[in-house]
Amino acid sequence: MSSSKITPKNKDEQKRQVMIRRPFDELFDTFRHDIEDAFFTPFLNPLRTFGIAPGMDLEMRIPLCDIMDKGDKYTISLEVPGIQKDGIDIKATEEYITVSAQEEKQEEQQGENYVLRERTYKSFSRKIPFSESIVPAKIDATVENGILKIEVPKQKPTSIEETTVKIK
Repeated sequence: MSSSKITPKNKDEQKRQVMIRRPFDELFDTFRHDIEDAFFTPFLNPLRTFGIAPGMDLEMRIPLCDIMDKGDKYTISLEVPGIQKDGIDIKATEEYITVSAQEEKQEEQQGENYVLRERTYKSFSRKIPFSESIVPAKIDATVENGILKIEVPKQKPTSIEETTVKIK
């Protein structure tokens, strides 16, 4: 009895299969980290269990993201409220981009009988895969009103055909 192995016919098919696997791999990695945090972290670092350290407010989130296919490029909008453009880092390959950011803010108030010191730390990292090859060297990004806009050109533009459908 021989076992037949399904192999991709071409490079595009291989890429598509990798694109399908990535989100599932990330899902299971996240699940694994959550389990490790729930069972092992309380014993190793009890303050981390509650997401805080003394005198520090930690905020970790994945920004909301909109991706539009414009035919010759992808347009991405990410919410990055309160993070300045100098704190944002974008890295790209032909298959994906990774957007990460961090910002730390310290505030001190003094009064007659008190001193108040607060610190806030914000960070995120988001990996965005593409089903078509992109041109990393030609990526353009701007930040305006807490929205990071990224234009990601494709290596091989595709045409987007629009058809009007009549409702019966």
